[in-house]
Amino acid sequence: MIKWKDRRLVIIDRDDDEETRRFWQQKSPEERLSAVEFLREQFYIIQGYDSVPRIKRELNMVERLK
Repeated sequence: MIKWKDRRLVIIDRDDDEETRRFWQQKSPEERLSAVEFLREQFYIIQGYDSVPRIKRELNMVERLK
């Protein structure tokens, strides 16, 4: 299947998508988060960073309109 996404051509194999979804659904939340962190670290290493920046933890308070 071919899709346009944000002016980029993306070719999708539906079988692979389903297999990937099943694979990640079988993993625990901790395993999924660990995989994301690994990819994040690899990205920064490839970009040439000496150390991996911390993820910012922000809390924004919003006044609710009544």
